[in-house]
Amino acid sequence: MNHRENRHSRIVMLWVLLALCGCGAATKPQPKAKPVPSKAVTKSISSVVETIAADEEPVDSAVAEPVPTVEASPVFRPDDQRPKFDDAALAVLGIQRYESKRLRLYTDIPADVARPLPAVIDAAYDALSEYFGALPPSRTGDEFQMTGYLMQDEKRFHEAGMIPDDLPPIEHGRHHRNQFWMREQQYDYYRRHLLIHEATHCVMMFLPENRAPVWYLEGMAELFGTHRTTADGKLQFDVMPTSPEEFAGFGRISLLPRAFIVNKGWSIAQVMEYPAEKYLNPEPYAWAWALCYFLEHHPRYAARFHELRRNQQPRAFAAAMEALLAEGGRDLTTEWVFFILNLQYGFDVPRAAITFEAGTPCIADKPRWMEIVANRGWQSTRCRLQAKQPYEITAVGQFTLAQQPKPWISEADGISYRYFRKIPLGKLLAWVRDEDGPAGGFNDAMLDVVPIGSHGEITSPVAGTLYLRLNDSWSELADNTGGVNISVRPIEK
Repeated sequence: MNHRENRHSRIVMLWVLLALCGCGAATKPQPKAKPVPSKAVTKSISSVVETIAADEEPVDSAVAEPVPTVEASPVFRPDDQRPKFDDAALAVLGIQRYESKRLRLYTDIPADVARPLPAVIDAAYDALSEYFGALPPSRTGDEFQMTGYLMQDEKRFHEAGMIPDDLPPIEHGRHHRNQFWMREQQYDYYRRHLLIHEATHCVMMFLPENRAPVWYLEGMAELFGTHRTTADGKLQFDVMPTSPEEFAGFGRISLLPRAFIVNKGWSIAQVMEYPAEKYLNPEPYAWAWALCYFLEHHPRYAARFHELRRNQQPRAFAAAMEALLAEGGRDLTTEWVFFILNLQYGFDVPRAAITFEAGTPCIADKPRWMEIVANRGWQSTRCRLQAKQPYEITAVGQFTLAQQPKPWISEADGISYRYFRKIPLGKLLAWVRDEDGPAGGFNDAMLDVVPIGSHGEITSPVAGTLYLRLNDSWSELADNTGGVNISVRPIEK
């Protein structure tokens, strides 16, 4: 076998191995590693490709014969190998089949609950195709379809021969090629969520060159799994959960801030390095979802993150992720911790995004004036404070915090009959960013929030840029209008 044939066969073998990966807690085993800086993380992702490349036979360009030009062979997805079953025999066991264009569902749950589920997967497939692109065609021209097994009584499915003997234990769900198995769930929302999660895995496994790391595979499955039904009956995917009642069973929103409070929060590097074989409980799935959601919706990082969907071959994926981390740098580290610590139902990532602008010194006889708007999060005053120097902050103007049932008009002292984080809604708040000190941890100065109101003082323990915002829930910024004009000047000692 010549070098070109050898390389082609290796690529085909990798594709076959990829298609055989199981679904569930341990989708793609990776070696355990300690958290490392982002460049090292990227290097570790691409090392598999470098090893394969190094093992190839070298070609001496000086003596190699010209390779004739040939047309590229068409790419097809692997053949459909799903088993077929006798519906009448299954019915005797209490298992029914419900089918749509994209899903053949076998289940023993009540018919009124099961019947709408295949249409959910049809809608999810359309959303996945729009995001990742169409799957390669089949050699026979048939449409892509998955088979799902939604089990209330797992013994029935074993008796029917629907669970392969070599399938690992099913904690919540598992996938293999274009089949998936999942347990019945307590809540209607989370049943659909897990169904979409497993279907997302099946679709992504059939994308060409899909060898993305486990955090991305699980994070994207969780991303599309978070969904809602609109007033006109349509499904929306990749949404921020808005309440524990509407998203019953999801549980990620409260888990993550709590982890940081007890000093067990994960850095971005830790999320990326977490071993696949340890995806055995909700925590790693929560962190993977959070990272994917944050990068997918942040106005500064979304474009880079989108590049990953077209670059899931390890070397290309690593390069795209490295570019994203390099672009984000220290700002990304700060905002990641900020996002996790403040995460709540309905968190508005685009409006909470911080535009980092380093400040210049404020002069006593030339107070710095600027506007702070009510429908955004922290905003730079572009004023650099000296350490241990007191500064006076004055705010004038009115703004609206809500429109229903009537407009809530406020000034910078806030509205005392409603609070957010134990501070009156609308009150002017301040924190100082140490431009040179640590970022992204409990030593970050951004965590020290100081209430200011319409007139107040601040003395920072560190030199840094002053940031201000008008207090409101991170889920209720969109209906705010107006702002205040603020002035900042040092107070002479």
